[in-house]
Amino acid sequence: MKKYIKLLSIAVIFTTIAFPLKSKAWSEHPLLAYPVLSSIPDLTNRNAVEVQSLKSFLIKEEKGLVDFLKKYEEWAKINLPNYAPLPQGLEFSNTGNESDIVFRFLRALRLNPNIKLKLYLHLLPNQQVDGRNTIAPSELTTLADASSLSQINYVELKEGEMVTPLDVLCTANDEPDYGFDLGLFEDNGTEYGKTYGLGVQPFGDPKLDYGSQAPFHMGFYHESKLVYAFGPFLKKTYPEYRISLFKALSEYAFATGNDYWGWRFMGWGMHYLGDLSMPYHTAPLPGMSTARMIWINLKAMLGFPKSKNDAIQLVSNKHYVLEHYQWLVMREAYNNYNTNPLIEALRAETLIIPYSDNFARNVISKISVDRSRKVDKALKTYCPPLLVKDPSFEASNSKELDNLMEQINSYSGAAGVERLNALLIEMLQTYSMSLRSYYNTIIK
Repeated sequence: MKKYIKLLSIAVIFTTIAFPLKSKAWSEHPLLAYPVLSSIPDLTNRNAVEVQSLKSFLIKEEKGLVDFLKKYEEWAKINLPNYAPLPQGLEFSNTGNESDIVFRFLRALRLNPNIKLKLYLHLLPNQQVDGRNTIAPSELTTLADASSLSQINYVELKEGEMVTPLDVLCTANDEPDYGFDLGLFEDNGTEYGKTYGLGVQPFGDPKLDYGSQAPFHMGFYHESKLVYAFGPFLKKTYPEYRISLFKALSEYAFATGNDYWGWRFMGWGMHYLGDLSMPYHTAPLPGMSTARMIWINLKAMLGFPKSKNDAIQLVSNKHYVLEHYQWLVMREAYNNYNTNPLIEALRAETLIIPYSDNFARNVISKISVDRSRKVDKALKTYCPPLLVKDPSFEASNSKELDNLMEQINSYSGAAGVERLNALLIEMLQTYSMSLRSYYNTIIK
């Protein structure tokens, strides 16, 4: 009976966690991707490629993609743990109908069919518009609130013009956060979510727009057997699905002479892989032991939920703080690009572990989970208590978050900033290694 109560209490904590955490791991991925990718001579020396719309690519490759996606599905059912097979009727087929070909393709990939997929470039802080037509963020994302993208410049590309592979890759690195994985579960209130065969959303609030993408951008692969015993839904995460699918699509596009989409698909896969280098995407409650989870949920079961609710709020706040801190220091890093230690960490080619089918699970996420307790402790040590220790405070959209650097400098001084940056450098080195390994395995 004691063992049953412990197991049940763990199930309750994960069942009732709303995962208010942002399902974004890194803010503005191209800020991180550019220093990594621009330091790969093999990439920067490549010739420009011709811009191609997704519709043009699909019309050209419709017949070949039918067989390709069928083989990928067979591979996924054998090789991806906890994979939800594609329901019958969603398979990509060679109908010859050009009017709905993009819709049919997105449905076969179980992506949000409303994503916009325009031809454009995501400019970095030190890049100029140079006479190109700008694009409003609302034209690129399906999110109702695009304010988080308001400080980014986007410029239009035209089909048939030439663009560097580096620019395509960097731009594509951010795209999956623009709505790819929204509304895919049967309880998300979308017609397509009812047909995709992914069941109910395994965690998070299915009514929240952004929250529905969390299971595709988080991977909880290293919890204890006790946690999984009564929280098996924690295994229902799908970044490996996206990483392997876009790797395969990239290889297919290159093999068939569609280089623009080879690079764009590669950038999409890099996004999901890079997400797993963020500790708050690989550990449900970083810094909290299984015993602590059991205790606070046992209290919740007995009618005292405050400790559990406080824990959830604190994890959410720390996730917001870390992500916003990363964004602020990386935007600033572009002001002294050639000497900034964060940029140097991303540009440095450290030991690269070769990519394999279990690379996301057993390499990147394992490193991230092992680092999670240290990251959680550092945030509590060097950030103002209001932001990371006060469960009555909501960090998101707060004025305190808006002036985060001033808050940290005032609380822990230059030494605190230095320590946080040192820890961020460790995470960025893991991020860098993940992109390099993925690039190498596709290009070879």
